[in-house]
Amino acid sequence: MTDSKILEKLNSHFAEVNEMLSLGDMGLLKSEELSNTKHRIEDELKIIKPFFEKVEALKIERAIPAWRNAPKIGIFLNSGQVNPELSPLHILIQELIKVKGGNEKIAPVSLPELKITGSTINQAINDARTLLNTQGPTSAIDRVHTVLHGYLKQVCIEANITYADDTTINQLVNLLKTSHPALATKNDNTDQILKSLGNVLDKLNPVRNNSSLAHPNQTLLEPNEAMFVINTVNTVLAYLNSKFTK
Repeated sequence: MTDSKILEKLNSHFAEVNEMLSLGDMGLLKSEELSNTKHRIEDELKIIKPFFEKVEALKIERAIPAWRNAPKIGIFLNSGQVNPELSPLHILIQELIKVKGGNEKIAPVSLPELKITGSTINQAINDARTLLNTQGPTSAIDRVHTVLHGYLKQVCIEANITYADDTTINQLVNLLKTSHPALATKNDNTDQILKSLGNVLDKLNPVRNNSSLAHPNQTLLEPNEAMFVINTVNTVLAYLNSKFTK
């Protein structure tokens, strides 16, 4: 089977999934239609799996068991029921299309080994790495967000810096910039870069809430966009980690 033929099939599947998501959003998708379409696409992905490299083939194999949770036959489903069922399939097909379409991927920037940490942060790190390797960057955004938010709070705790429970990532960065001696840099350019990145990171909340799998969202970030977000977080974490552990 040629790449162009595989790409044609994947694009057809992607259109079907988008249509089911739209029907679910309107409450017009029947449970048997969801189940039948999912199982048919599953069978076709099994056929094309050998034509992908090992990493993508493994993603197909691991994703398929997650698509077997359709409700009872004969009922109409809402978006809260449809989106969790279709999100893994939606993301996987996007990634497979990019592989066969020849689009360049953004390589991951390694998540640093944090010196200031805690049980919640460590668990989120492990989850993020697992999801990034098995399900792709879109699935890992929520956990990466938790790592950064938790890390900034833990730094404040260890430095006896008070913050409110609902303090945002950007507010925590600014708080540490003004209150933590490790960030009392004399380099104006570095200072401005950190402030600018703090504003960029403030966009993590809407990205996480509206374009990731943290919630049953219909529109998700494409893998390259998700990797761009993750790399930005990892770069900031690496810098702060180096400053707070001197």
